[in-house]
Order: sequence, then structure tokens, then C-alpha cells
Amino acid sequence: MPRRTDRPILPDLLQPGLALVFCGTAAGRRSAAERAYYAHPGNLFWRALFEAGLTPRLLAPAEFPQLSRYGIGLTDLAKRHSGNDDELPRDAFDAPALVARVERHAPRLLAFTSKNAARGALGHA
Repeated sequence: MPRRTDRPILPDLLQPGLALVFCGTAAGRRSAAERAYYAHPGNLFWRALFEAGLTPRLLAPAEFPQLSRYGIGLTDLAKRHSGNDDELPRDAFDAPALVARVERHAPRLLAFTSKNAARGALGHA
């Protein structure tokens, strides 16, 4: 079951000067419970960053704040919802807020971690 809160589930990891920001749809149940991005053991996000050479070592999800040292940021399209993508209500995606965050922090690149995140942000949800 998806969960909604009045405050963001996970804090944005955004600041000016980042080379790359990854945007997901919403925190999954495990990520919400652990207060860490991509925390489910089956999620390959952290391994992919390491194997692609974007981090010097394999980071644990709880170490997500360290990504900014490597010029990488994190955010989600649905900041106040958690759960599986297919359970999220259509109004969970806040594309205007994402655009405002990206414009304010101006990373060189914005990458979506799923088709659902890209569709929601680009108006095809």
C-alpha cells in the first residue's frame, strides 16, 4: 500500500554545481523505512554507480549523502509518497516542483532512474 506524508519521505540531495542528478519516481517501502535512497537489497543502483566509475567504491544506501562529493545528486518526482510505482496515485507526481528544483540547482545532467519517472516528469504519465 502506498504511503503519503505532509513532509518529503527522503531529503533531496541537491546543491549548485552538481554534474549529475538522478531522479526516481518515489521512495520504495524499504527506502522509506530506512530513510535512504535505493535501499532494497535487490536494487542495483549503488552497484551500477560503482561499476560505471561514478563512485570510487560501492556505497551503501545509508551513505547517499556522500554522493555530492562525487558531483551526484538525488531527488524523486513524488516526494511525499512512498511505495511501488504501480500503486502511486496519478497526482503523486509533482513535475512543476521537480522543474523548480532542477532550475534552482542547475545540474549539468538530469537522469531518470525509470521510465515512469521520465514519463511523469515529461508529461506522459
